[in-house]
Amino acid sequence: MTHKKEIIIGFFVGIIAVLIGIFFFDLCIGLYKGSSFSRIIDRSFSTTLLDKRASIGVLINLPIFYLFLNKKKENIAKGVLLATILVGILFLINKL
Repeated sequence: MTHKKEIIIGFFVGIIAVLIGIFFFDLCIGLYKGSSFSRIIDRSFSTTLLDKRASIGVLINLPIFYLFLNKKKENIAKGVLLATILVGILFLINKL
């Protein structure tokens, strides 16, 4: 596999991991508060406090990054890091 394809795969893995992290966070908080599943789904797609939820979602990328590094998949790890940086920049711009 070429280096560019591996980086792209890592980028998409990083973005999907952030989305899963946001949903998992919303699910845990929603179940704790006793919200219905439809309310949890609505909150996951809401942009309110998205930057705080995404910062928690980005934490999922840390073990994924180290997993790819330990498996000697440096280019995929670069893609995950690139996705993490892009999410950070997007939410930094959103704050301005």
